[in-house]
Amino acid sequence: MKTSSTADFLRDFNAAFFSGNQQFIEQHVTDDVEWIMVGATPLKGKQALVDAAFGMQDYTQLDFDIDMIIAEGREGAVKGVMTATGGTGRERKYCYSDFYEMTGDAEPRIQKMTSFVVEIKKES
Repeated sequence: MKTSSTADFLRDFNAAFFSGNQQFIEQHVTDDVEWIMVGATPLKGKQALVDAAFGMQDYTQLDFDIDMIIAEGREGAVKGVMTATGGTGRERKYCYSDFYEMTGDAEPRIQKMTSFVVEIKKES
């Protein structure tokens, strides 16, 4: 899937990630991709990323809204909010910011992702 800009590519990548489109993710990351989830052990390699992302049942098929995309050349950032409803029916919201480093010109591929995720607590 060819996108018209880095911002469009990052929008498509986020949509694929949150909807569980494993094939799109596999096609658009490098074999040696690194995923740093701040506060957790970094993941290295395509298979490690796929296992982590698609092995977490509650992490895909989430509702999400993108607030902002910033893209320049082979770097970009996405800020948004994702909403999950667990088995208890309790809704949980998280603010996320992902920073990307990419390779490739005509068809970008993610080489490094750094993710910050913070749960938004409801005020009582």
